[in-house]
Amino acid sequence: MTDRRIRVLVVDDDPMAAAGITAVLGASHDIEVVARCSDGDEVAAAITVHRPDVVLCDVRMPRMDGVAVVQSLAEASPRFLMMTAFDEDGRVLDAVSAGASGFMLKDEDPQRIIDAVRQVAAGDAAFSPRAARQLSMWVRDSRGADARREAVAKMGQLTPREREFAVALTNGASDAELAQAFFVAETTVKSTLAAIRTKWGVRTRTELAVVVARSGA
Repeated sequence: MTDRRIRVLVVDDDPMAAAGITAVLGASHDIEVVARCSDGDEVAAAITVHRPDVVLCDVRMPRMDGVAVVQSLAEASPRFLMMTAFDEDGRVLDAVSAGASGFMLKDEDPQRIIDAVRQVAAGDAAFSPRAARQLSMWVRDSRGADARREAVAKMGQLTPREREFAVALTNGASDAELAQAFFVAETTVKSTLAAIRTKWGVRTRTELAVVVARSGA
């Protein structure tokens, strides 16, 4: 990213929630909420008009939910960061599969939400430790036998160090936290995760975490 502020489109049908998220992001010097939408069917037009870098999108909305938004607009220029309440229906997993860059729980610490927007804007994926555990639970509950066998086979492609990094990633650790945990430079973390994504043919660290969760590692 350049020195300009990160442009964010907030999508939530709950006015109180939207106002709260806008206030949280507005407290950061490098983030600007350029518009708000009250439902998913307004997002395409808002993207065209306001050209956000990140779309912070609620999962549950009455007319067009967040999963449908990602499915229809995943190839658009902004990146999608999903927000959800702590539920167990696995809809966020569908959004991740459709191309979302990550997700946060709505009651996360405000700084985690700010950091997640920055990570997604920089081209990375973001999910907090609590959200990562929820994702892992959804995947484990929903995996089929074929998906599990495929994931186990992919884990078998990794070197011992790559496997350590992949498993640690499912706890929602950032690159900096992984570097600290393994006593390596952040550049080593980035290159190792990039190598894993190449081996597995996935685009994001969230997709990578889904494979690890499916494998049962």
